Amino acid sequence: MKPENFVKEVKKSIVEENESLYRDLFENTNASEATDEYWKEALKLFSGLDDNGKEALFKIMRQVSVDTVSNLFGVLDGVSSLDGVDEEFKLSASDNENEIINGDLQDIFLELEELNS
Repeated sequence: MKPENFVKEVKKSIVEENESLYRDLFENTNASEATDEYWKEALKLFSGLDDNGKEALFKIMRQVSVDTVSNLFGVLDGVSSLDGVDEEFKLSASDNENEIINGDLQDIFLELEELNS
């Protein structure tokens, strides 16, 4: 698997599909039907926002997802570190374990995200 393909699939699965999922949940879940206290509070907050506020909330949620994925890719690439972890990560696909795909994942991801902005 090429790094670009891996990044595209992660972006699609984590950022884009979750963005769509949360938008659907917030827009189509009746707060009175929610059983989880967290969702009740979140839906109450959402219902109190005007349309601009709702769109701002979705943008914030997307940016949090982008930042999280970017930070994880940074760790895998060796650009960022984790406390107490000195080992170098080597990410490969099972069909070709000798082909390391990390090293530029964060850069590829941020370039793709910039193209969508």
